[in-house]
Amino acid sequence: MANTQAINHVLNQAVHAQDVPGVVAMAATDRGIMYEGAFGTHELGKDAAMTPDTVFWIASMTKAITAAAAMQLVGCGALQLDTPAADVVPELARVQVLTGFDASGTPQLRAPRRA
Repeated sequence: MANTQAINHVLNQAVHAQDVPGVVAMAATDRGIMYEGAFGTHELGKDAAMTPDTVFWIASMTKAITAAAAMQLVGCGALQLDTPAADVVPELARVQVLTGFDASGTPQLRAPRRA
């Protein structure tokens, strides 16, 4: 079992040092949640406390989340890394490459040179 006091200390320190206004962390295995903690507030100078169900704007994290999900699928045998993307998402077979625009501003497209 993880030393939750040490995890709590590190996360709480980040809040007290004002490195972050608040933090929520969770770790789980296939057997369930091993750790859950919430520290600080939603925004510096505000009173709304972080909770384990706080919703965050994750901005440019979609690639990381997609990669983690894909690796879970690979781990359980539901996806192979060398599977063509169009086999998973058929719409990708119709993708075109933008090469520029003509004089009237119409996009100039071509088929990809490789999958």
